[in-house]
Amino acid sequence: MTLNGFDALLVEQPWSASRHLWSTRYECSVYSEQGAPLATVTERKRLRPLRKLLRATGFSGRTVFDLVVAQQGYPLLSIHKGVGRPPVTVTRPDGVALGSVRHVRRGVYALLDPAGHQLCLLHEVVAFTPGAITKRDGRRVRQDSVRLRPNVPEPVRSLALAACFAYDIVRGIGTNHTSSGFDFPAG
Repeated sequence: MTLNGFDALLVEQPWSASRHLWSTRYECSVYSEQGAPLATVTERKRLRPLRKLLRATGFSGRTVFDLVVAQQGYPLLSIHKGVGRPPVTVTRPDGVALGSVRHVRRGVYALLDPAGHQLCLLHEVVAFTPGAITKRDGRRVRQDSVRLRPNVPEPVRSLALAACFAYDIVRGIGTNHTSSGFDFPAG
């Protein structure tokens, strides 16, 4: 991962009432703590009609997600979640598996190596604060705060960042935010 040197990040998703209720595509932007753009997270392909329909319902979190994390157009990571609630797998752009992120219990996620052995728990290497609504460039965004422990080794660092970049997918919400409560504005 080429985001080395950045242990404090902001992950922002566009936020509006219509997007909050109807959006079917997952996307977010990653910024440094000072606000410099670092990366984008988008879906790799256009969604098929059936997947769009399912994503507009409470089943969004159980659909397939295939995301790419890119920096200035160059892929850094791929994040994939299959149907249902399997682990979220993370690979390098060349397809080499880095490992996966698995839901252990409410609010607890394990980072696993490619063989499925637990490396650590997500909260042991990152402090993640989700969901403050704020503005960037005049547009409303949901801003999540990410603070990695210094000197976290690979592949744990990439797995932790992938889990934070795809937080709604890892926790099984997907693009449907209405089933899990609402995000609140920053104080």
